[in-house]
Amino acid sequence: MQSTESGRPAGVVPRLTHPAARRWYPGAMIGLLYQISVLVGLWTAVGDTATKVTATALLVVVYVGFLLLPPLLWWESERVRLTGVGVYFAFTCLLFPFIGTATTWTWVYVACAAGMVLTSARASLIIIGIIGALQLAIIFLAGEFDDSWYIALVTVSIGVMMSAFSRQIASLRALREAQGEIARLAVIEERARFSRDMHDVLGHSLTVVTVKSELARRLVPLDPARAEDEIADIERLARSALADLRAAVAGYREMSLSTELAAAQAALAAADIEAHLPRNGDGVDPELRELFGWVLREGVTNVIRHSGSRNCWVTVTEDRLEIDDDGRGMAGFGAVGPGSAADQRAPGGVALPPAGGNGLDGLIARARAVGARVLVSASPHGGVRLTVRKAEA
Repeated sequence: MQSTESGRPAGVVPRLTHPAARRWYPGAMIGLLYQISVLVGLWTAVGDTATKVTATALLVVVYVGFLLLPPLLWWESERVRLTGVGVYFAFTCLLFPFIGTATTWTWVYVACAAGMVLTSARASLIIIGIIGALQLAIIFLAGEFDDSWYIALVTVSIGVMMSAFSRQIASLRALREAQGEIARLAVIEERARFSRDMHDVLGHSLTVVTVKSELARRLVPLDPARAEDEIADIERLARSALADLRAAVAGYREMSLSTELAAAQAALAAADIEAHLPRNGDGVDPELRELFGWVLREGVTNVIRHSGSRNCWVTVTEDRLEIDDDGRGMAGFGAVGPGSAADQRAPGGVALPPAGGNGLDGLIARARAVGARVLVSASPHGGVRLTVRKAEA
């Protein structure tokens, strides 16, 4: 186990009581059970009581160290971890005068600690291999090789297993953290999408409602019948906006370019702007239809709100949508367009007017998602041209 999910605990007690430590203790205690045979062998062997008591005390410290060392070192640097494992190994060597070559059995715990504590898999495997080699050398020199060589095999195999187990835990933790980050980014993206949808739905609809309301108010004393028609349109638009809002909240609203063309025709007419629109958008690349619908809605809304124009032209091809007006022009935008400095500096090849608002920001985000570009430039008709087109490969 290389790290934990809740940061570095401050102090010994918080580390020893951390959830990761509590998960470690049961398995570690099971690993200590076979040491009962070592203690039984120690107390049944010939020898004085003082020696046996001292050896037992040292063994208890070794066992307790095995339980507590990993939780104490998990939050330390690699150098401190290596030092801790080295001190633990040196302490076990104090048992040689009391139990002889049986001391090598305790090195199983040193190998396990190295596998569980060290961050570097290479370092842990090297240490485990060195421990196994030392065991073989000591057993050979003691003349017990034929009877005890397997101690090295047990030590190395368990140490390697614990090292692999530790890497697996670290990988699973990294995966959980990655999944958490993905979920967090998904929430951020969904919030951004919802914000764009709210702007696009309510901004356009409320603009048209406002324009039609002003028109109806002027028509009441002059042409009550037409004023009543405008009020009916306002009611229809309000209901449509409410339906769009509910669909956006549900997350499954789809944009129809043909529907937006019809809505743009009605909105421009209500604002006394002559509309020059294609009949439909059937020839548009299917991947771009939804984007073109959003651009058309935002562009027409901006024409009605800000341009002061008398005409609005919409041109639609397979991979391009252009919205032109003959209004005030680029005064509020600056010279931004294909080949301009702003266009060349724009990230991802997307040109943004210096005073770009939430609507254009939302369009740029949508365009990037399908590999398209949004450009704002001066229109040949004297106003502003808003263009969205498929980006070049």
